[in-house]
Amino acid sequence: MDTRVNARQSMPRIAVVGGGVAGLIAAWDLARAGCSVEIFEAGDRLGGAIGAHTMSGVAYDAGAEAFATRSPVVPRLLHELGLQDLVVAPQHAIAWLQLPDVAAPLPATGILGIPADPLAPDVVAILGEEAAARAAEDLNAPVDGWAQEHASRGGRITLGEVVRDRMGQDVLDRLVTPIVSGVHSAEPDDLDMSNTAPGVFEAMLREGSLARAVAQVRSKAPAGSAVNSLHGGLNRLVAALQEELLRLGAVIRLNSPVNDLGALDVAETGHPDHIILALDAPAAVQLAAGMVDLSGLDLTGLGAVHSQQETQHEPEALAPGVALVSMVLNAPELDSHPRGTGVLVSPHVTEIGAKAMTHISSKWEWADAAVTRAHGPGHHVVRLSYGRVGQSSQRSLGADSSDEELQQAAAQDVGALFGVPIAPAQILEASVIRWRKALPQTSAGHAERIAALRARLTEQPAAGASAPVLHMTGAWFAGTGLARVVPDARATAAAILNSSS
Repeated sequence: MDTRVNARQSMPRIAVVGGGVAGLIAAWDLARAGCSVEIFEAGDRLGGAIGAHTMSGVAYDAGAEAFATRSPVVPRLLHELGLQDLVVAPQHAIAWLQLPDVAAPLPATGILGIPADPLAPDVVAILGEEAAARAAEDLNAPVDGWAQEHASRGGRITLGEVVRDRMGQDVLDRLVTPIVSGVHSAEPDDLDMSNTAPGVFEAMLREGSLARAVAQVRSKAPAGSAVNSLHGGLNRLVAALQEELLRLGAVIRLNSPVNDLGALDVAETGHPDHIILALDAPAAVQLAAGMVDLSGLDLTGLGAVHSQQETQHEPEALAPGVALVSMVLNAPELDSHPRGTGVLVSPHVTEIGAKAMTHISSKWEWADAAVTRAHGPGHHVVRLSYGRVGQSSQRSLGADSSDEELQQAAAQDVGALFGVPIAPAQILEASVIRWRKALPQTSAGHAERIAALRARLTEQPAAGASAPVLHMTGAWFAGTGLARVVPDARATAAAILNSSS
């Protein structure tokens, strides 16, 4: 008898609910170790927040497009998948900030807009001399009070309150809010400090200054660009994982929503030994509650919310989301890259509906070459993002807006954001992608609630002697971005393998 078959039969049987990147990575590690793995994905594609769409015969990223280089975990994964030669850095390192009264490059040294040097010329250019001087008071003001606050409040500290106290309201309004509202679709006062800016609060207590903390955390990042991607788009990671999983014999079931974990069977072998819930926390909690007693836990912000990617307008969708409008422009006037890699827009800019714009063909050389091959010199690809939590402007647009509304807004916004008039006739093609998904909840105390939830699964396995062990992974549990999702997914797989050895 084939010893490989015996070995595989002795390994745990795994069901992965959710075919986003976290689920795929955990599944790949388990399949490589010899486990029987089956993936159940409710939608018609894998990848979650990483996807692709096509314009003029070229596939561009439809969601996440880059990964942070501050950690070696993503490069290591790419090397294991044989993708290391496809890693690319942006052509330009500078992005811009659009405020009501000025458009300017983002300060070169900062984290989420928090400056490492409040008196640097590029910071003063945005804040003004008086506000920059107020921000610089952080360098000498004591931090003892924050250590006491952290202890008395169980770590429930928000980004907004720390920045406001240490550097003033202008730093919060003119630097931090435009960035975090674009990246996290949330206000700084609603974001957990430690979860949103890992290591910065702790470094502030050690260094005695928020600015010095930012400088210290940044100094630990690898040399080079802050983000990288893959030639052809980050979506190639999903394709590589899918190919590897199929090669290893994993079963992938698309259009297969799971509503009852107790009825979940894996192909040929019956009930799974372990179930990985690679979903947003609300969906994971909803499923887990059918098998594990979650009473007594603080599940604030973890109510039942569904997530999906859609390309059609569906007003009845359950959760607000983000709409991305990508366009091919015949615009030689953009050859000089007047806004670098793109623009983040302050919520206080009422005449612009977009919260961000990425100049894709300026940011990535492969995209520049692709649009030039398709249309000739002087053509560009841009992407505008719509959907800001709490936006009250009359031009508030998002996933519930129609294609026509979004494309009309983008046609107006693109010229305003570049500071260069763009006529409607210069827009050769436009594509709307909607992401109706619950963004990871990062309010103060979220990390503690997630830790308690995961601990409950460990302390109290699912009822029944033969019931599977439940695990949760993904951006809601690890934090936003591949640099945090990848190690969490791999740790989940490792924990299953260690428990079975």
